[in-house]
Amino acid sequence: MTAALAPWRKPRAVHDPGKVLLDIALAVALGGDCLSDVAMLRAEPQIFGSVASDPTVSRLVDTLATAGPRALTAIRRAIAEVRERVWELAGPDAPDAGGQVIVPQNTSLPGAGSPAPLRVPSPGP
Repeated sequence: MTAALAPWRKPRAVHDPGKVLLDIALAVALGGDCLSDVAMLRAEPQIFGSVASDPTVSRLVDTLATAGPRALTAIRRAIAEVRERVWELAGPDAPDAGGQVIVPQNTSLPGAGSPAPLRVPSPGP
């Protein structure tokens, strides 16, 4: 992600844009619903390391949004490369083994429907 977002890193930036996006993703995974929720991570530096300030996070998101499809393509390409490598290392234990990705439905979510897993085609390389 660092290499993919290099074109959008300011010359004197302290925080790697890839790490900032990782921090946003972690905040969302932990229940956050806005950019400032990266503060959860900032409160635990021994676990998450250095976390950008809210204004820095906001500026990066604005910069990437302004870049539009070019930034989105770079991010998607980086994610696809990482996914491919991780699944390659996982071998037969990879989530896409057998040509399908199985996404279990969380029945605690309203409207989640049947607890049966949802089978979707593997995105492939």
